[in-house]
Amino acid sequence: MFRVLDVMRNETGFLVRDGELRFEASDVQHDYILIPAFFNAHTHIGDSFIEAPPMPLEKLVGPEGYKFRKLQEADGNEIVEGMRRSIDMIKKTSSTSLEFREEGLEGFRLYLMADRERILLALSRPSSAEEAEKLSEVSHGFNFSSVRDHDYSLLEECREMARRKRLIFAIHAGEMDSNDVEGALALEPDFVVHMNMAERDQLIQTMDEGIYIVSCFRSNAFFNVFRKEAYTMLSDYEKWMIGTDNAMIATPSMLDELKFASYFIDPERLFRAAVRNPFFESYMLIKPEKMRGRGNVIPSVIRRAESCDVVEIIREKIKFS
Repeated sequence: MFRVLDVMRNETGFLVRDGELRFEASDVQHDYILIPAFFNAHTHIGDSFIEAPPMPLEKLVGPEGYKFRKLQEADGNEIVEGMRRSIDMIKKTSSTSLEFREEGLEGFRLYLMADRERILLALSRPSSAEEAEKLSEVSHGFNFSSVRDHDYSLLEECREMARRKRLIFAIHAGEMDSNDVEGALALEPDFVVHMNMAERDQLIQTMDEGIYIVSCFRSNAFFNVFRKEAYTMLSDYEKWMIGTDNAMIATPSMLDELKFASYFIDPERLFRAAVRNPFFESYMLIKPEKMRGRGNVIPSVIRRAESCDVVEIIREKIKFS
C-alpha cells in the first residue's frame, strides 16, 4: 500500500524514473514516504463560519435547526470565506472531498465562488424536481439528509434522475437511530453516510448490496452516538470510507479524523478505508521525521502525521514501471 522513496522534483513537477520518484534539490538528502492520498468521503463546509454549541443532533443540524438559522442570517461573503478556509485544509490533507452542499441553487452558487479551483467533488441538495434538473448540470450529483426530513417522492425522483444522468446519489441514515435506514436503502444509494446506529442486519444488507458506507467518528462522538461496534463490523468491508462531516463540529482534516479514530480502531484498517477513492488515483508525499521505524509506517502516519508534514498531494495518476 505504500513505498518509502527518494523524491525528485524539477521545474515541471515530480518525475517518475525507473519506478521511483526522486528530488533534484541538493539540500534534500533523506527519503520521503509516498502513500495513496486520503479521500475525505463526507464534508459539509457551508457551516465553516459557525462554532457549533453543544446540543442534540436534530436541534443543531435538523431542517429547522441552529445551523440553518445561522446560514439564513449570515452574509454570503462570510459563508464563502469560511468555505475557502475549509477547502485549504482539505487540500492539505486529502486528494479531495465528497462535499454535501445544501440550500439548493443558492447554496451551490456560494460553493462555486469558494472552490475556484474545483478541488472538491460537490453534490447538491435540491428542494424540487425543477431545481434538481438545474443542479444536475453543475454538480456531481445529489445528497440528502435523513429520509425523515424530505418528501419521499422527491427523493425517488432525484434518485432516478441521478441514475439516468450517471450522477452520484448519497443520503444520510442510521445516525440518530435505525428508523430511517430501511427507507434510505430502498432508494439504492451510491453512498450512505453514518450508519453508526444501524442494526446488525441493516449493516449486513448494506454491505451485501455493495453500497459505500461512510463513517464520521468525531461528529458521532460530538452527538454522543459514537458506536464502536458498528465501526468494528465495517472495518473489513471493502467499501467502508471515512469523512469529517460538519466543519462547524470538526476540522475537515483527514489526519485529525484518523488520529482521533486510531484510539479505538486498528490504524491499518483505518488507513485502508481512508485512502479508498472510487474516482481517481492520487498520492501523498509525507516527511518522515515523526515516523517510527522503517517497517510498517502506517500506524505512525495515522497517529503522528500532521498537515505540516504533508509535502505534496499529487492529484494525478502515477504509473510505476
